[in-house]
Amino acid sequence: MKSTIFFTVSVLVVSCFAQRSPYAGRLPIGYPIMDTTSTTVSDLDNRFGEDVPVTTERLPIEANGDRELVNRLKKLPIDQQPFWLINWLHLEQMRQNPQTYQSKPNTFIDLVPSQNNQNINGQLS
Repeated sequence: MKSTIFFTVSVLVVSCFAQRSPYAGRLPIGYPIMDTTSTTVSDLDNRFGEDVPVTTERLPIEANGDRELVNRLKKLPIDQQPFWLINWLHLEQMRQNPQTYQSKPNTFIDLVPSQNNQNINGQLS
């Protein structure tokens, strides 16, 4: 009887600690917001204060720098375009307009006691 109760309690404790890995950190889970305001040159490339616009075209790796190939393949119907081009176009669209989500606050690490944490006497519970 005692071993059954001990086993049940230990399984309950282990399953509670296994809910979130200690390596995951204490921050809330969510997608980070990407900075899309800088469309020119990064700060490392612009270390002399020159505002030079980016002139390099983004091409898929499979095109080997051939812009004419990409333009010809884009003119084909979608069912005849190679998968690498379709995939690259979708990825570029996602890079231009990334989806961001609000991160939810983690209720397990509430450092400041709120009104909900107080009992009737006004003391912290």
